[in-house]
Amino acid sequence: MMILPVSTLALLSTLTVGSVPETTKPSLTSTPAVANILPADTPIVGLVNTKGESWAKLNRFQLFKTAFTAASQFLPTTFTFDYAKDIESWLGDQVAFAFMPKVGSTTATIDSSFLLVAPIKDDTRLQPFLEKLKTDTPRVTVRQYKGITILEMKEPEVAPPQNTLPSLEMKKPELAPRRNTPPSLELRNRELAPRPKALPSAVRKLKSPSETEFETELLKPNSLTRKRSFAIATFPGYVVTGITAQPIEQLIDASQANNTLAQNPQFQQTFQQSQSDKVLFTIYENFATFVPLINDISKDPSLSVPIFGADKIQLEQVKDYASADGFVSLQPEGLRFQINAHRPIVKSKQNKDNTKKPETILDRMPGATYSAFTGRNLNLQWQQLAKGFSSEPQLKDYLEKFRDFFRSSTGLDFDKDILGWMDGDYGFFSFPTKGGLFKFVSPDFNLGIGLAVQTTNRAAADTTLNKLNELIQSFLAGGVVVNTHNIKGQSVTSWDIGGDSSQSLLAYSWVNDNTVVVTTGFGAIADLVPQPYILLPTTYNFKNATNSLPYPNHGYFYVNMGSLLSWVYGFMPSVFNNEYFQPYKQVLGSVYSISATTSTTTEREQFDILLVLAPTRSK
Repeated sequence: MMILPVSTLALLSTLTVGSVPETTKPSLTSTPAVANILPADTPIVGLVNTKGESWAKLNRFQLFKTAFTAASQFLPTTFTFDYAKDIESWLGDQVAFAFMPKVGSTTATIDSSFLLVAPIKDDTRLQPFLEKLKTDTPRVTVRQYKGITILEMKEPEVAPPQNTLPSLEMKKPELAPRRNTPPSLELRNRELAPRPKALPSAVRKLKSPSETEFETELLKPNSLTRKRSFAIATFPGYVVTGITAQPIEQLIDASQANNTLAQNPQFQQTFQQSQSDKVLFTIYENFATFVPLINDISKDPSLSVPIFGADKIQLEQVKDYASADGFVSLQPEGLRFQINAHRPIVKSKQNKDNTKKPETILDRMPGATYSAFTGRNLNLQWQQLAKGFSSEPQLKDYLEKFRDFFRSSTGLDFDKDILGWMDGDYGFFSFPTKGGLFKFVSPDFNLGIGLAVQTTNRAAADTTLNKLNELIQSFLAGGVVVNTHNIKGQSVTSWDIGGDSSQSLLAYSWVNDNTVVVTTGFGAIADLVPQPYILLPTTYNFKNATNSLPYPNHGYFYVNMGSLLSWVYGFMPSVFNNEYFQPYKQVLGSVYSISATTSTTTEREQFDILLVLAPTRSK
């Protein structure tokens, strides 16, 4: 089941370049309340589904039932909370958080940009709270801005702590009068007493700079002395809060300018998809305003966690895209995550062939595959990655050192000899096998790793494989013999230790004219040629994990959690059978599979992740 409803596809097909005409101005019934007040160029908006029944559906999966049960143990036994009664009865269907656009040349911060917008179905439930706030006059001020009432709450500034360090200046001790003290002893006491004239310079050296620096540091503005604030305003049908009043005022200005998010066709397509009850969370980004905003916010000193690399993002890097959005939604199989990067909307008619085609690379993987990663044109992907590395001097240096090391060690050019001929579909995968290289680690390791690659230049591939054959024999000085074996009529080349195929380091076979399969040893490849007994694409687990993902696509990432965990637990039973690990086994075991893919259309680039989850277990 595709996450995009038919209504959304119909809407996308009718969208044209530019703004929505004034005659089709969206109403409150066709757009969320937030879209009618947020400016059209809002950099980022997040929509949270507040319908209780939508979140309640998570309980049908064992993973979330376990999580909710665990969380409830931390609540007080007297705590009673009815979401439908206490929250949902007055809260709208979607709560939004947003960042307002950067204004001119001013530096944007979280305090000056962040807003939380909550539609209100019942204003009477909110008014008592606002009236109570107004009574706190020492901290709350009430004022009007263009007809909207804004309440600002400011915490008193925390005064810097007084210098409680003991005075370093020493006073002349006063000797208590002693009765019947002999004159000679009294004179001796005076001689032993501290001499005040000799101390001030030493004391000043002690106090400066350490004590002075300490006092200066205390007076510096920082997170401990910073004044915290909170602002809230009510509009007809919703309430808006911010850390300061500044973004609220900016919102009021934008809403009165009548150029709102509801007129933004890019947001409209995001909003339409978010309206399904299955969508729990939605996020939307406008690249043109988001990039300048995040560049500023990344430098905000109030950030407790820095946003590494955000200040290096340039509009030129995202010039081909107008916006991005993401969704977290429920499916019958489990939980779906989707991210889209949208190109500018244009009129386009494209006949898409979504017919499933034979996945020749996936057909080279066995049904019990633990994990798989497939794609196409590994050579091109490496070139693009290397180009990205070259833009960073340090990464470029590491890349060149790697290339030089590989060349000096093997005599081969990594880019040309190893990856140059890998221009077709490819797949890396791990699978269960009783033979192969890893049995040297343990007889029960039962793991094989494989690579299947298609090429349009078999001659170049054979040249590289022959060079590697010669290299391993030369390097190990006869310890490894490159032999040719036959498995059910299929020719297999194996690197055999001492000529014994039962002790093989690596094996490969051309399973057809343009596809080579390479594995960790002869015993491992014996399970794959001429082809696996059960093909991965025919299994229920793989179908369930990938059938709802977009097709055509650029390949899959897939993990069969059941078979992978079974191997892990069997390999280290003493660790994973420990009683303290049992709760974690229940959580991990509730995830059947993890799958992901990327896809491209004329309208967008799309990335999807699907967690297939176990249903709630009956007691």
